[in-house]
Amino acid sequence: MPVMQPPTGPIQIVDPNNVPELFVNGPFNIINMGGMMQITFTTMRPNANDLFSGKSAPEFRGTVACRLLMPAELAEQLVRTVADSLIKAAKLTEPGAPTRAQDDEPFSRDRDDSRAASRRPVRFE
Repeated sequence: MPVMQPPTGPIQIVDPNNVPELFVNGPFNIINMGGMMQITFTTMRPNANDLFSGKSAPEFRGTVACRLLMPAELAEQLVRTVADSLIKAAKLTEPGAPTRAQDDEPFSRDRDDSRAASRRPVRFE
């Protein structure tokens, strides 16, 4: 039986279903399930019953907004990419730091943890 090989080059990304963006601002949870990682994100929302009953101080609840399930290898890449982005953002907010022009092409990390070849060079204004 033939075995499917992972892609070796850039992968074209499409969004035919216009997947919604989710706002999360509440607690999250991460579970390791035998080589798979499940990340559950929540958002804090007021209790709808409290709102409609006219309470001036409604009770807030954490509501699950999304769950991501991914191989542990991909979760590791995600952690590295998020950490790199936060470090770079912190450096850019330092007084006197150069600002970076908006890049209209997002990048992703490939299986070798290197940035995709289609990434534009950084431009400073």
